[in-house]
Amino acid sequence: MASRQARRRHRRLLAPRAPASAGTRWRRLALAAAPAGLYLTHLAAGANQTAMAQGFSLALALALCAALTRPRVRNELAELGFVWPLLGLFATVLAVALLTLYLPASPASAPVWALAGAPGVLTINRSATWLEIVKLCGLASVFAVGCVHGARGERARTSIDWIVLLGGVYAALSIAFFLAGLQVKGRLSGGFLSANSGATVFGMLAVITTAFLLRQLRRTARLDQGDRLRKLATPAGSLLFIATCLVLTASRMGLAATGVSILVLLAWDLASQRKIRITIRPRDLALAAAALAVVGVASIPMWTRVDELDSDATIRGLIFSTHWNAFLASPVFGHGLGSFNDVNGQTLTTENYSVLWSIRAAHNVYIQWLEEAGVAGALPMFALVAAITLISALHVSKMRSGKTLARGLVASSAVVLLHGTTDYALQVPSIAAFWAFLLGLQFAFTQWRS
Repeated sequence: MASRQARRRHRRLLAPRAPASAGTRWRRLALAAAPAGLYLTHLAAGANQTAMAQGFSLALALALCAALTRPRVRNELAELGFVWPLLGLFATVLAVALLTLYLPASPASAPVWALAGAPGVLTINRSATWLEIVKLCGLASVFAVGCVHGARGERARTSIDWIVLLGGVYAALSIAFFLAGLQVKGRLSGGFLSANSGATVFGMLAVITTAFLLRQLRRTARLDQGDRLRKLATPAGSLLFIATCLVLTASRMGLAATGVSILVLLAWDLASQRKIRITIRPRDLALAAAALAVVGVASIPMWTRVDELDSDATIRGLIFSTHWNAFLASPVFGHGLGSFNDVNGQTLTTENYSVLWSIRAAHNVYIQWLEEAGVAGALPMFALVAAITLISALHVSKMRSGKTLARGLVASSAVVLLHGTTDYALQVPSIAAFWAFLLGLQFAFTQWRS
């Protein structure tokens, strides 16, 4: 049966394709709008200013409204399973955030109100909390847009094609900006204000593109050398640009998180194969050695930062301990979404001033969520992400096609989750939106049945 399916796939690859109709071409082109918009927002510093972030959230909501104007799209979303539990978890997060706007605070959990001499509420910055609620609604919108892209197999595969192709273009532009000196700092940042933020995005793209390349390698195994090279050129070129950008960010944890995620992808993909055949030829070893040499030379900026590990660990440790103690001061509801700057200002002392005065995030997404939303808001958010990832991972084995691509989407989340332990990429609106889009895409794609 497996050999018969392989022969059919081989005949489909060799058979000339009928020219796509104008309507089909436009539909495929329309699927590029979401990833293209997200990449452009990456280049615009990730929409990291308040006004830009709110405008970006509005644009995401409008994109969802435009998609829902089609009855077929609404029906496809209605067919997805496990939607109501996810909506319940997200509604819980919003409900907790809204409660912090009105529930009275105790002097012990919010001493700032005692200093003001007035009764206060749980959140110490109501306007910031409202802005964060708007951002969360924007992320929910782009998650739904990702579900629209993944609700049908052909649409999902075309979307991933665009993510890989436009990801290579985005990486090439990032290299050009880096060489032209059009960045904030000396390390490549991909348009962001921090090179570590760029490392998170390029890490996710590296995992997805690796999965795409694995799929193409299998699909073209029986083609002649010329045809095979033409079909592999785009994903290989994109991966080259993306890997170059990742190395030039010189992000130690970004590279480590990406490496772990790619190993997870390869092990998962290898374990799923019924017959494992590994053939290593001399030219494969030569290519691997050349690639390692190029990566090693390009990684010189990162190796020069290894000596800074001890000092950076000390700084991160001080940030983590200070804001963990702030969480313990109000463990149930936290200090309110968006309250980090206010809490950080209250914790300044002569001992920690040199470290804390300039930071705008806790450099740990888990501690910051606990500090701002408390256990009541952080646990449903963590459960929401875990549920989406687990549901997607468990459904991969039930898919009839596109399993390798789905594994790449799921494994790419590991980059965000691992790098989030030491950095603040998810505090950047465009990165959070990009991940939400990928989560929606994988959630719907893994449930698709032909």
